[in-house]
Amino acid sequence: MRAPGLFSLALAAGLAAMGCGERDAIREADFPVADAADTVLLNGGIYTVAPDRSWAEALAVRGGVIVEVGGNEAVRPLVGPNTRVIDLEGRMALPGFHDAHVHPTMGGFALLGCNLEGEVSVEAIIRRVESCVQAGGEGWLEGHAFDLSVFGQDGPHKSLLDAIGSARPIVLWSSDGHNAWANSRALDLAGITADTPDPSLGVIEREPDGSPSGTLRETAQELLRAAIPKPSAEAAQQALETGIRHLNANGITSFIDAWVGREDYESYLALDRAGKLTARVVTSLTYESGFAKHVGEEFEAVLAARGDYESERLRHDSIKLFLDGVLEGETAALLEDYVGLGHHGELILDPEALDAAVTRFDAMGLQVHMHAIGDRAVRAGLDAIEAARRANGASDNRHHISHLQMIHIDDIERFAELETAANFQAAWAYPDEWIMDLNLPVVGEERVQAMYPMASVERAGGRIVGGSDWNVSTANPLEAIEVAVRRQDASAAGGPVLNPGERLSLESMIDAYTINGAWLMRQEAMTGSLEVGKRADIVILDRDLFGIPAADLNEVEVVMTMLDGQTVYESETLTWRGELDD
Repeated sequence: MRAPGLFSLALAAGLAAMGCGERDAIREADFPVADAADTVLLNGGIYTVAPDRSWAEALAVRGGVIVEVGGNEAVRPLVGPNTRVIDLEGRMALPGFHDAHVHPTMGGFALLGCNLEGEVSVEAIIRRVESCVQAGGEGWLEGHAFDLSVFGQDGPHKSLLDAIGSARPIVLWSSDGHNAWANSRALDLAGITADTPDPSLGVIEREPDGSPSGTLRETAQELLRAAIPKPSAEAAQQALETGIRHLNANGITSFIDAWVGREDYESYLALDRAGKLTARVVTSLTYESGFAKHVGEEFEAVLAARGDYESERLRHDSIKLFLDGVLEGETAALLEDYVGLGHHGELILDPEALDAAVTRFDAMGLQVHMHAIGDRAVRAGLDAIEAARRANGASDNRHHISHLQMIHIDDIERFAELETAANFQAAWAYPDEWIMDLNLPVVGEERVQAMYPMASVERAGGRIVGGSDWNVSTANPLEAIEVAVRRQDASAAGGPVLNPGERLSLESMIDAYTINGAWLMRQEAMTGSLEVGKRADIVILDRDLFGIPAADLNEVEVVMTMLDGQTVYESETLTWRGELDD
């Protein structure tokens, strides 16, 4: 049975919850109204994530800043006539979550459009697309986040979409972000034929006669994107706002947008100026690759102008580098060959170019954010950071590598040595269909069991941070935390385990999503823990994470999310009591 909802009331109701002596003591207290808190939280289990990992019962907020953390008796004197009093009723509060790798605009478009997330069979995907077609509209129909693992190694076929019978061009983007599925109409409009060559580092899956089958991998997706009209600025801003609100609903108050260009800078700044930017944001401008939104002189112009789009909550001091692709497309860069395929994938940037780019950005004081799936790509990324340190000396730029599905054992200790954060998408670290049906056949059991070596990196002194990669996968930090703790499917109480020796503790994963994420965003003096003087970025949960079985972590609900002490999300599923018994 779900615990009763928390309530948020003005002073009179808050005092009604206390005993008579306590009410009289506060009413008789002599303190200037100017010193009263704007908001107080009472009667909770507040996990501060302070250096001593202490717990508190209450805290007070004034002007968006935490001014007191401790017991109820320490906070109650700060209640004034206009103070908002929130009785946690024993619920848990902790610092707002930090998502170190996310795509809110793409996620927002998915939520607003033809969202295929959660459809776990070919038939279910087709039914959902049919319903999107029946909903009406003209022009291109884009679907988002279809599950590639329900198809075989060759990927989905255009005939399945053609059979829907729509004259509209249809393009579906896979949940991994590295594959697209198109109908014949879309392929025709994009000019993709048997004569179209595979682009560099991209694959057009083909029929025996050379004609496209409907699946396009990696940079080949850009052939479709080039044919699709760009959304309006208003539509992009609506999608971004929708995506951020979804993150807020999952307790996220700070995040790193992992793939941006100038249009995204403009969307963020427009939201901020309208008072709708409900998170702290660092963006990562994509650098030279088939995925880059700007290249050459255009990239340089956007890079030079980034400061024009910044604000108190918004920084653009990160560069995104794609180092390889993904295992399911056999485009991840490996140290050893794929099983039976006679190749080991390619690096998107050759080592010399990568070293030069990282050294340059490091010298500029920019943070480098790398995509690396395969162990060869991870090594190349670490080598580039090491080259930058040799050239520039040690810095505080806090570079990080995302995904890290495969790390060679010789590179585990280098994360700590190079002060490079390990940005894991922990929700992937269990033996699901992607790993068992698509990855296992091409890399073998030994490499599968070494995937996502989170505990090994931590034991070697490395810093773990948590990123969702939403809308590739769930934005829910609690689901990712559960998978990291159990290395099992969060939707099942049992099931197979992916290398139990790589399990992390609950404390470590909370750190990953709070103080470690704040460190990565260079704001640990401001967020990441609930301490006096820090911003009041807070998430309230419906139960104590430490008091339930690990298999129940993903079922915990976010009740409220606060940014600077202001509510940016409030649950509609829990009952709020508006009056109290005398």
